Amino acid sequence: MLSRAASLLDSVGADVWTPAEVVVPCMLAAQLLECAGGRARRVPLIGGEIGPTIRAAMTAMSQLDKRTFGTDDVLEAGRAARYALRVLS
Repeated sequence: MLSRAASLLDSVGADVWTPAEVVVPCMLAAQLLECAGGRARRVPLIGGEIGPTIRAAMTAMSQLDKRTFGTDDVLEAGRAARYALRVLS
């Protein structure tokens, strides 16, 4: 799940149509998830859309075990993803 979330957020950050104010928190979140042990790879956006892709990444993070989810890197990644979604709205 770490890799799935990191991949989704990395893809949002790399998408040419993603607004700059969303790119930075998504790339930060992807990097933090990689620090926690995930590995990002380019995947397509969910339905070609930014918002659903960020939500899918957050859903993937919510499925992590408590120990992994409770690490500083994962919690900060979640905060960054939440911020990106708020900015997008």
